[in-house]
Amino acid sequence: MSHARLLPVLTWRLELFTHTVPVPFAVYFSAVTGSLYSLEEYLSMGAAATIAATAMLLGAFYLRYIRLKKASYLEDRSSVDPNLLSSAKSIYITQPIYESFVIAGRWFFGVLLAHLIVYLIVGYRPNLIATIPALYLGIIPISFISYLFITEYSIRPALSKNKFREVEARTRLFFPYSKRLLVVVMAMISMPFSLLGYMLYATVDGRIRLENPLLHLAIMAFLFSVPLVFTAWMVTEAIRSRLSSVTGFLEEVGEGNFGLKISPSSLDEFGKQEQRIGKVVERLRGLYEEIQSLNEGLESKVEERTKQLKETADELGKSLEEIQKLKLSQDGDYFLTSLLTEPLHSIQLQDSEYSFRSLTIQKKKFNYKQKERQIGGDISLAHSIRLRGKPYIAFVNADAMGKSLQGAVGAIILGSISRSMIERTPALYRNVWPERWLKNWFIELQKVFEAFDGSLMASAFLGLLDESRGVLYYINCEHPSPVLYRDETTMFLEPKEKYFKIGHSGIGRNVHIEVFQLKQGDVLFSGSDGRDDLLIQSEIDPDDSRFLEIVGKAKGDLDRTYELILQEGEITDDLSLLRIETPKRNLASTEILLKDRNPEKKNGIQKTVSVQECRRLALEYSSGKKYTKAGELGLKYVQRRPTDTEFLFTVSKLLRKSGKIVLSIDLGERYRMRNPIDSDNLLHLAEMYASKSRLERSFQLLAEATAISPEHPRAKKLSEFLIEKTAQISESSEDRRILR
Repeated sequence: MSHARLLPVLTWRLELFTHTVPVPFAVYFSAVTGSLYSLEEYLSMGAAATIAATAMLLGAFYLRYIRLKKASYLEDRSSVDPNLLSSAKSIYITQPIYESFVIAGRWFFGVLLAHLIVYLIVGYRPNLIATIPALYLGIIPISFISYLFITEYSIRPALSKNKFREVEARTRLFFPYSKRLLVVVMAMISMPFSLLGYMLYATVDGRIRLENPLLHLAIMAFLFSVPLVFTAWMVTEAIRSRLSSVTGFLEEVGEGNFGLKISPSSLDEFGKQEQRIGKVVERLRGLYEEIQSLNEGLESKVEERTKQLKETADELGKSLEEIQKLKLSQDGDYFLTSLLTEPLHSIQLQDSEYSFRSLTIQKKKFNYKQKERQIGGDISLAHSIRLRGKPYIAFVNADAMGKSLQGAVGAIILGSISRSMIERTPALYRNVWPERWLKNWFIELQKVFEAFDGSLMASAFLGLLDESRGVLYYINCEHPSPVLYRDETTMFLEPKEKYFKIGHSGIGRNVHIEVFQLKQGDVLFSGSDGRDDLLIQSEIDPDDSRFLEIVGKAKGDLDRTYELILQEGEITDDLSLLRIETPKRNLASTEILLKDRNPEKKNGIQKTVSVQECRRLALEYSSGKKYTKAGELGLKYVQRRPTDTEFLFTVSKLLRKSGKIVLSIDLGERYRMRNPIDSDNLLHLAEMYASKSRLERSFQLLAEATAISPEHPRAKKLSEFLIEKTAQISESSEDRRILR
């Protein structure tokens, strides 16, 4: 490709990426988080971004033009001085790294220039200035690595010319794929974490207020997915094209075409291998020519050829050494990744009577600095939190899709999001119900994994354990069913609904929360599919109940369970087990203290009744239309028996009849998270929201109920009421506007 064609093609590809992905994203992010409210401020921001982007584009184009012009000049003059061709190749081969640093500088100075222009037009905006570090962390890494791969892809045709195959570049720069992939992973993690993290911090801190947060989150998710998916595609395409190029060259050599030449065309391991392969092929070509011309002096030729073969063997030995170095470098990357995953495999409980133990055996083993380590996608963690003043334990046992590094990246993302959710609980979620906390955890994981468009998924068992009651709230995302060991018998804890893996696009937002009452001395085992994928007599065992029998034989002991698994067969996949044991005390309360209000006695009369008696009394008062008393008793009952899901709905209706609408809505929403397809509850909630003038929420719930039960008799009546209510509000707003 000539200089006249290379310059516009390279500029078009690079600037198309920059001005269709990072630049609009940066402007949108700054506008949303920079507290810009008026049209003038938005226009000023747009003008500043346009001026800064144009200035940086022209500067980068000028630098690119000068450099490629020089390379073209040296290439044209190489007929006079052959050494100039090597200098020209050096410019071309280092152009990708040069472009990467140029785009980093463009963003660094361009963001400062844009903010300076905004300052000169509309004045000082502290919230806008505060977005600069987040923009740097979120955009510079992804632009750096994208420019590297785009430029390499564009420069490669120029380096494929035959004259460049015969010379080597004069440069010592070397950018291995291990470091490239590390930069890719860091860029893909830092972009959503830095930008979304700042938005969350600014929202909590009160610096910004978002009128429609779901819309902004949807826009941000879309804008995140474009550069992340593009970068992943570029990395995959770069590796594929390089392997295809080397494979095609070797295939032609294998067919006897020894006239081909190859030399390094990149500053990575592929370039090193091209150099080695080129030398080996050159040797083989000489040998082939000697064999063709052999007609006399056979003895001397054999001796000479033996010497040449020895030299060839030495070259192959050097190639083997290079491969061993690459293997050591790869193990170093594995080692660094394992250091990132280890802190996430944590169990941190505070003054808990419950016992949590985990065991993780990753399939991928490697040695680094005389130490054996492991890496994979399985992860288990458990942490103490407090919700509404009560102690809970949040835990997860998960298996990220993919082998070795890919699975480890999924485990890192899942563990990091989970730890972030736990750390943010005291500030943001301490007053929410356990069902809502668990649902928010699941949705955060789903949104991030879904952004990878199916290339990164994970099966998981997400749980939240009420320490005071022994009540387990959980969601099973296509994970093997946990095994309950109770009274020396075992059983599967089968959910009513098992979701697809986290990251699957088919998962909806109406999450079904399962509830289960644990008893004293119970042992619960959650494990990845490595527990079932045993190789027995050269075949994978199809019997999923084998693990159930193993837990029973081990009597709920974790170490003994692992020993029995090894005795049954060979483990063929990553294996992780999380063992939960309840304390040796009665977890479910059997009595409730009631207080009868007596007008003649100031403190009333106190008495103790059984939990079931309290339930019966609530229903009895309800039959007598004493809804206030019925609601109070029902509320006491569900606080002691939170697993009675159906009665939760009954109490919500009693509270509504007694006028406690807010508390009734709380219980109705909890019931909805456990049973999202109950149309009666959906209409019940919609009617209460309508009474509170929250019409948008009421319309949403009405639509869900209608989709489930189109002919429900209450749906039509509620729809007419909401339409009439909306019209009244519109007329009232119009009247106020006319009066002004």
